[in-house]
Amino acid sequence: MRTIVQTLQPDVPYYVRQRLAPWITRLGRTLGQPEYRLQDTEYVGTVQQPLDEFTEALKEQGFEWDPLAWYHQPPVGSEPNGSWTYRRGLLADRQLHVILIAHSAKYIDVFAHEEYNWLRHPIKHLRQVGIERKAGSSEMRHWLKSHGMEVDAKSRPRRKIAHALTDLYTYLKSAIK
Repeated sequence: MRTIVQTLQPDVPYYVRQRLAPWITRLGRTLGQPEYRLQDTEYVGTVQQPLDEFTEALKEQGFEWDPLAWYHQPPVGSEPNGSWTYRRGLLADRQLHVILIAHSAKYIDVFAHEEYNWLRHPIKHLRQVGIERKAGSSEMRHWLKSHGMEVDAKSRPRRKIAHALTDLYTYLKSAIK
């Protein structure tokens, strides 16, 4: 199994999350739905960059780590490696929420949606009211391109086929030599 060095946020100890998560989950379930399943419409694309470099770029551009990251479930069943939000101001009405899933040391799947700011509208946020999946995904794709980052936005099945064909080509090329 592959190991991804950075998960969620390195300066938040794992045991603190483990201790607080059950309490936050109980409160979240009382007020809304703390678990959130990512959908294909939120898929921004795959970025070829190490996770730590990518998160550093997000920080430099005003994104903040989201402490509720452990409640996001990717459609492929892997664990998220980071959850980041961008707001125009601390108490802005809405925020862009970006979820990162590192599949290797160099490939990151990026998902995004626009939603109510959890600091200003905690109940709406917990109840998942007004989530704009396509708008958030498009906004993040535009952000990546405007910052000179290439993003492969092919669907997951098309990417799997492309990777399989590349692997087959590489194998055949080495077998012929």
